[in-house]
Amino acid sequence: MHEGARQALERRFTAAHPGPVVLSITDNRHAMISHSQKQNVLRVRLHHMFLGSSPRILDALVRYVVKDDRDASQEIGRFIDLNSQMLARRSRRHIPLHTSGKHHDLLRILDEVNARYFGSTMRPLISWGTRTRPASGGKRKTIRLGSYSPVDRLVRVNPALDRAWVPRYFVAFIVYHELLHHYYPATLGGNRRALHPPEFLERERQFRNYERAIAWEKTHQARLLRA
Repeated sequence: MHEGARQALERRFTAAHPGPVVLSITDNRHAMISHSQKQNVLRVRLHHMFLGSSPRILDALVRYVVKDDRDASQEIGRFIDLNSQMLARRSRRHIPLHTSGKHHDLLRILDEVNARYFGSTMRPLISWGTRTRPASGGKRKTIRLGSYSPVDRLVRVNPALDRAWVPRYFVAFIVYHELLHHYYPATLGGNRRALHPPEFLERERQFRNYERAIAWEKTHQARLLRA
């Protein structure tokens, strides 16, 4: 890591943000860009691919983080696509992916959620999960609508949601929730894993149809259990 390049980039953020800036450079393959602000302190974590990039890309990066600029987010997304070879290589087990459902296309939903809420910076996989039945023909008491595997960087969505009566915005909410697990990896708090830290829950409420999705799930919980 070139400390001079990190400091130069940190100065760019400092010039655009009216408060202290803490910039960290990582090799995090879960999220190439993450940032938070508390008590006017802006904390930014970036993948090392951004060091040494052109002034135009650095300017777009600052606009995206500080001002949530939509055009800048698209430019940064294209930059990540073009420079994906810089990501650390690692082997992955082959996982068959099924994204086209009878009623909902997960890949299209993923792309839309990724663009709207993450500036197209996320690079997870997505697939419908495997349909399961309760043991011994009993009634299902709980249902897991989505999951995220950090090892495979894979979002799985319960196929019970691939129904005509399940609204698209609710499937998008489940995808968004699981992408937040991709964005905020689980941390250890004492002896327990923190799956939903405060910043996770705060970001979750930014979903466009958050209250609508929560209300729909409560209303249709029994029907989902039978699906």
